[in-house]
Order: sequence, then C-alpha cells, then structure tokens
Amino acid sequence: MNDSTPKLQLDGITKTFFPYSTNERVALDNLSLSLDDGDFVTVVGSNGAGKSTLLSVVAGVYRPDRGTLYLDGRDITKLGEAATARLVGRVFQDPMAGTAPELTIEENLAIALHRGSRRGLGRGVTNAKRRHYRDVLAVIGLGLEDRLSTKVAFLSGGQRQALCLVMAVASRPAILLLDEHTAALDPARAELITQITASEVASHQLTTLMVTHNLEQALRLGNRLVLMHEGKIELELSGETKRQAGVDDLLTQFTLTTGGAAPDRTLLRKTEPSAKPANG
Repeated sequence: MNDSTPKLQLDGITKTFFPYSTNERVALDNLSLSLDDGDFVTVVGSNGAGKSTLLSVVAGVYRPDRGTLYLDGRDITKLGEAATARLVGRVFQDPMAGTAPELTIEENLAIALHRGSRRGLGRGVTNAKRRHYRDVLAVIGLGLEDRLSTKVAFLSGGQRQALCLVMAVASRPAILLLDEHTAALDPARAELITQITASEVASHQLTTLMVTHNLEQALRLGNRLVLMHEGKIELELSGETKRQAGVDDLLTQFTLTTGGAAPDRTLLRKTEPSAKPANG
C-alpha cells in the first residue's frame, strides 16, 4: 500500500443502540480503522462484537453517534443509505437478500449495473448488455450465463449468493462489504463462494471489508485481519504475521487480548474440507 489518502477511514466511530435505557448497548466504541486502496480486511469476533454494525455504518444504514467516516477523503458520515449505495456493494448472509426473486437473472444484473442512476429498466437489457452479462457470469463457472431469462427465485442458495456477489461488484463499488456471506451455505457451496470471492476481489482489485465467523476463512483470505470485541478492535494481523498464523494462534490471541474471555462457539467454526462442487 502507499502513503496516499486512505480509501476508507473511520475515525472514532461510536454507535449506541437504545441509549439511556435499560437495554442500552454500545455496538461500536470509539473505533478507528483505515483501509488503503486494494486492502482486503477480514473481521472476526464473538457475537455482539459489533462486526455487522461496522458494515452497516459504512453502508450508511446507521449514522454514528460520534466520529467521522471518509471515503476517498470525502466525509460521508451523513450521506445516508440511498446515496451511499451508489458507492458501496454489499452481500448479506441470507442468499434470499440482495436480489429481486421475481425478476430474471439479466434483469437483476441490469438493476445492479444501473445502481445510483436515474435510468429505468427498459433499456437495461439490450443485446450488447446481454453479451456483457454472459461474459461476467461465465467467470464464476456455474452455467448462469446460459440461464439469463431464468427467474432468480428458481436458483439454489449457492447460485443466488454467487449472483449477489457478481451484482455487488458489477458496478465497481468503491468499497465491497461482505457480511458473513457464506455462513448460510453448506460447506461445499460455502467453499465455492469463498473461491469466487477471492477471484472477484483479486481480478477487480476491490477494497473489501469482510465479516466472518470462520477463522480459517479469515486467515486464508485478504491481506489484513482485525479481531473485534465489545465494539473495539483488539487485534490486527497483516503481512507475514497473518500468513503464518493458525486458528489456534488466533484463539489464543483472542483470549489474551480480551482479558481471558472465552470465545463463543461461533468463533470455533472451521471450514470443512469438501470436494469441488459440481454445481451451485
């Protein structure tokens, strides 16, 4: 990376839910994080650590109570979800989210490519664009390029999640957010989506922030890893330190940095080995 303006910068972000009530919960506690252009940062932590809240703040879903959020040096703290959606691509845990099931594959891709513009869908699916969609889908190797007129409702969970990923990167977002996007899939399909993720991020050099409960996946993907606990970043690994670290090392570091707190079961989840899936 370089010394230029960070691609994404969070300065002192605090977000509290249900403030001044018995249910008050500090989800993000004076959190600061900086990503350079092309960084792929994986985020791990126990349930309630603030991981998904972090992504939602970046996506403009939540406005922080304190702190500032910059994208390419521009203050986007108060930009809002609709405006931020033009800059950010996001894939959720639920394969049912992120697509319009009653529309076809090509219609969903047309919407994704026109995200943030005023254009309607009418001229979105031309022959030229259809050829482009085929090229985009062919890369992931699931045969979806031959099913452009199929409604998304008829796709499997793995196929739909792969389509969500393609849609998220189609408009070349400034930031790609991946919110436990393999957690709801069976091991074989989760591994397929993991492979597609690594390929898409690398080929398009996307700056990426990925939340996962899978420590093996977090160590294998990306060039940086951060561990969150109670709304704070307690540990960061990068470079050779990250490449040499194992799951047991990360669990030990978690215990040390959180004052002896035991990780919950979700942090112990590992990717199960599986044969390469024949389909989505």
